Amino acid sequence: MPDTVSVIDVGSNSIKLLVARAGGAPNSLETLFSETIETRISAGISRELPRLTAEAIATGTATIAELHRMALNFQPAQIAIVATSAVRDAINGDDFVQAVFAATGLQIRILSGSEEATYIGQGLSCDPAIAGMTRFIQTDIGGGSLELIRFEEGEITQAISLQLGAVRLTERFVEDKDAPLAPEAEAAIRSHVTEQLTASGFDFAPAELPLIATGGAYTVSRAVLAAAAGGNMEHSSPHLERSTLDQLKNKLAPLPLHERLSIPHLPAARADIIPTALITIDALLEVAERSSLTHSFYNLRYGIAASLLKL
Repeated sequence: MPDTVSVIDVGSNSIKLLVARAGGAPNSLETLFSETIETRISAGISRELPRLTAEAIATGTATIAELHRMALNFQPAQIAIVATSAVRDAINGDDFVQAVFAATGLQIRILSGSEEATYIGQGLSCDPAIAGMTRFIQTDIGGGSLELIRFEEGEITQAISLQLGAVRLTERFVEDKDAPLAPEAEAAIRSHVTEQLTASGFDFAPAELPLIATGGAYTVSRAVLAAAAGGNMEHSSPHLERSTLDQLKNKLAPLPLHERLSIPHLPAARADIIPTALITIDALLEVAERSSLTHSFYNLRYGIAASLLKL
């Protein structure tokens, strides 16, 4: 039986498990099981000295232990646990690593920005929907950061990580997360994102270069849009128009939090930050001079799995 591997990806908003093995086609993965648990360990990430709270460490550790238990049902040959922005940026990230090791006996690997970019690229290369595409720009918006990676002939030629995650920006610019998003807050978020993207010097040209998007903000947006159209995400088009995403933002931002919670397929744990995420996406598309993007599920954890399987 082919080797099976499991990957636990500790993100700012959620902690995700992937159990996979090599697929039948070259450089392909077969997903045996996946699970996402919304566990926002990044509360307080916008502070000058980001620190994981005791509650975040305890909840995150319990979530990892639960996902580890699920993974063991598949008897994986290898298990990897990786963490990104929230743990990487926290001044007490090591406390979290030690807590997880004490609970599970597993060592979290905290990825650098460049390592994260490399594995995301490796994950995308396993997506059959973009197989053979060698020139594109990849973007990922998490709770703590926004990543941009430029691929030329399959090689990374530029990669940056900006502190433009949806949790970070919401904490900084939104005073009352239970209320409708104030127009002043939207304007401030958009201005800040635009300024940071422009100052980064990232090369988005030419405009016809495909923009591939990964991460929870895009997955949730696609799921909500698919449900509103009477379908499901798995059978929806991965191509998302800027105008459609803007319409979704205009629908959700004026709602108080308790009304957003009733939107089908909008996770309760993301209802407070989804307007910020959509504003960030729109500002990104404006700076990049794109009218659409393509969503891919094949993000970081798929790249880690591919690396473990030596694809």
